[in-house]
Amino acid sequence: MSKTFHHIFNIIVGLLIITEGTVFIFTNNKDGNLHLQSIIMTVLLLLMWGISYYKQIRGEKKTEWLIVTIIILIPVILPFLFFI
Repeated sequence: MSKTFHHIFNIIVGLLIITEGTVFIFTNNKDGNLHLQSIIMTVLLLLMWGISYYKQIRGEKKTEWLIVTIIILIPVILPFLFFI
């Protein structure tokens, strides 16, 4: 696959993670306290996504790391399936 696809796909994934994280952090906000579990999950997902993106750009096994990025998307997509 081309580098352009990797860049576009990873930018979309990053935006999805950030959007979902902010939605969950601020919708689970009770009495002015930020939802710590949502913050930790968002940071962990961003960290895993960043490592995967870096390995796709710099590493030799780009397709395998693309599969890891798709696996990272599972916890991002699942909450939205329950709202549909």
